[in-house]
Amino acid sequence: MSKMDLILRKVLNDPDIFWIRKEIFKKDEWSDLRKDLGKPEEFNKKVDIKIQKLEEEKNKEQDNKKKKTIEAAIEQCKGIKTTLEQNPYLVKQLFDNLESFGIVQSNLPNMDDHGKIIERHNFSIVEQFFLDKIKRENNPHKKKALKKILGYFKELAEFNQSILEIAFFVRKLDSLQKLWEISK
Repeated sequence: MSKMDLILRKVLNDPDIFWIRKEIFKKDEWSDLRKDLGKPEEFNKKVDIKIQKLEEEKNKEQDNKKKKTIEAAIEQCKGIKTTLEQNPYLVKQLFDNLESFGIVQSNLPNMDDHGKIIERHNFSIVEQFFLDKIKRENNPHKKKALKKILGYFKELAEFNQSILEIAFFVRKLDSLQKLWEISK
């Protein structure tokens, strides 16, 4: 596995970057479900059991906002079943990259400018740009996420990863939330 792949996996599973609003499959459940990737009937059976539990949870929930999150989780479960039938490779990617599965929210701002700075400037300028953005950020969650991304940037730079690859990677980080949105 390349260093870029390892960092991608770290980013995707970092709760400071992608906050899990509703964990659908915890780590052990996700790992157990992975074992049934080649057995669609078993896989679907386990997902159906999860859907049933989520339906029960939704019926007991009084808060409409939480109810909508549970409904989204149910849609995710249905989506993962459909995607397994239509595009099993995509589902395999989910299992290869995610330690658990749920409804997530990105704590990152738009990262396009960060990528452009990485492309065009040397390491010290990039670091100063990140530090300035972190200092100016009012949202504590985004501030923490940007600090983590700066650390991952440094880690990639230390391994002599191509600056263009790092820049592209950073530019696309905020769009990685789509990976979880399999039902859409």
